[in-house]
Amino acid sequence: MEQAGRARARQLKDEDGLPLREIAAALETEGIRPKRGEHWHPETVRRMLANTSDKPPTLRPRRA
Repeated sequence: MEQAGRARARQLKDEDGLPLREIAAALETEGIRPKRGEHWHPETVRRMLANTSDKPPTLRPRRA
């Protein structure tokens, strides 16, 4: 479900050029649930789209 949300958010951003707030609303309307919590927030969508890897940001190796 999380990957479906990420793919749909990327599609809405790239193809339709929707702002983050509208992407969050579209994911809610389509019944795609976030990994945590009950609702999508624009900041959650921003972070999800900024993270190009499949790993959460906290699991990236530290830089020396």
